[in-house]
Amino acid sequence: MIALWLGTTAWANDIYIEQVGSSSTITVTQDGASNIIGEELTPSYIGGGSNTVTIDQIGAGNELQFTVNGASTDLTVSLTGNNNISSITCGTTVAASCSGSTITQTVVGDGNTLTQTLGAGANHTSILTVTGDTNTVTHTSTNTGAVNMQYTVAGDTNTISVTTSGTTAKTLNASTTGNNNIVTIVQTN
Repeated sequence: MIALWLGTTAWANDIYIEQVGSSSTITVTQDGASNIIGEELTPSYIGGGSNTVTIDQIGAGNELQFTVNGASTDLTVSLTGNNNISSITCGTTVAASCSGSTITQTVVGDGNTLTQTLGAGANHTSILTVTGDTNTVTHTSTNTGAVNMQYTVAGDTNTISVTTSGTTAKTLNASTTGNNNIVTIVQTN
């Protein structure tokens, strides 16, 4: 009986999503063991508008907590590997912001931590692509103008921090290749 209980628990995947609004299309795939999207008391949130959300978590021990609330936010997350942690925020559960956003994460590897926090603004595009292990990538934007940020990481144990603020449109297309790099980028006006 104990062996049966342990085997069942080890393969559990948890998904807690609160969906509000209309015209939302949601596709979730979790393949592996102990993957988590949201928590029972704090579910992942989608919000109003015409949102399209696609999430894949392939592997074991991946965790995703997101809040999306924009006029037409697209969210695409693809985590392939083990023990990756991803946190995405676009607005809050009570106030829409970063209208017209595109948030995309693509991760292939283990032990990566990705955080995208997009605040008030017009149109935000934040695309992170990571191939490797134990990377930490953060994009924080409070810019009130349009932001187009794309960052690609290939390697292990890199720490990347991008901060965008101000009132004018910002564009960043950058990449880091190799191991043990520390990169800090601040865009403002």
